[in-house]
Amino acid sequence: MNISESMWHGFKAINLDSTKIRVVMVPQLGAKIVSMFDKVSQYEWLVPPVRPVKELSYGATFVKQDMSGWDEMMPTINACEFDGVFLPDHGEVWSIPWDIESLENQVTLTTSGIALPYRITRKAILSAENCLALQYEMENRSAKAIPYLYAAHPQFLADAQTRIKFPSQVTKVLNIIENDPVWGVVETPVDWPEAVSANGTVWQLDRVRGVEHRACRKFYIQPDQPIDWAALQHEGLGCQLKLSWSAKDLPYFGLWIDEGIHSAVPVAALEPCSGYYDSLMVAANNERVSILNAGEKKNWEIQIHLEKLL
Repeated sequence: MNISESMWHGFKAINLDSTKIRVVMVPQLGAKIVSMFDKVSQYEWLVPPVRPVKELSYGATFVKQDMSGWDEMMPTINACEFDGVFLPDHGEVWSIPWDIESLENQVTLTTSGIALPYRITRKAILSAENCLALQYEMENRSAKAIPYLYAAHPQFLADAQTRIKFPSQVTKVLNIIENDPVWGVVETPVDWPEAVSANGTVWQLDRVRGVEHRACRKFYIQPDQPIDWAALQHEGLGCQLKLSWSAKDLPYFGLWIDEGIHSAVPVAALEPCSGYYDSLMVAANNERVSILNAGEKKNWEIQIHLEKLL
């Protein structure tokens, strides 16, 4: 593994390279991962900026930014008020700078919460020629327990040749968009991967349509059916990006699809997470949220494998 520095749209970037993968991240922009490039298939998996890249400010509206790459969501996704504290849109840590703690054999970045007293650290390591391991540690720096919702938020490119893959036991997902015009009220079960909407239209939900449709959807895997991997397969190039994690650490999983609502290109976001669902307030009310006790530390890991399909 080779670690080097470069510039990305005027911001200092850190590059991790092996013979098979290149990863680029920008500490100043919430530790955003801006490139995940498969050198074997010559394919970039992450969405490039769809708007000019600019300095971020705490509490910014997420969808008004450049909408590229992999962001970290903590301690909520939707803005909400929890226990008398306001938590901004898509959480805190995506919009604040992270400090570089180490560039020795790994890229270690860290930052602290503003609304809540926690510290989060992410170590990025190329654990194999084709594998990026993201290792997280969260520390509660207060004298009381903190409920939190962590979610990965990688915006992956999903063209007409891309297929979304889940473990075979997944046969239904749940809509969590309020009064969705296609999928109804929240927590309505929807067949996976082929579903029929209320008006009789047949949908291939493991595919993402073009941006001309100006549509979106957000599903969760049923919360009592945790999974530990999800993948995107590019059938044209014969390659795959596969995320894997411990279902004990990240027991919930969300799938965000953007077909031109916010992005200029079709997007599939694979989101392993620690709460169900997008608002910390909702997750706490559902009693499906992670708790970090006073002074406690928690660790979790997400691995990203870039592979050729057999």
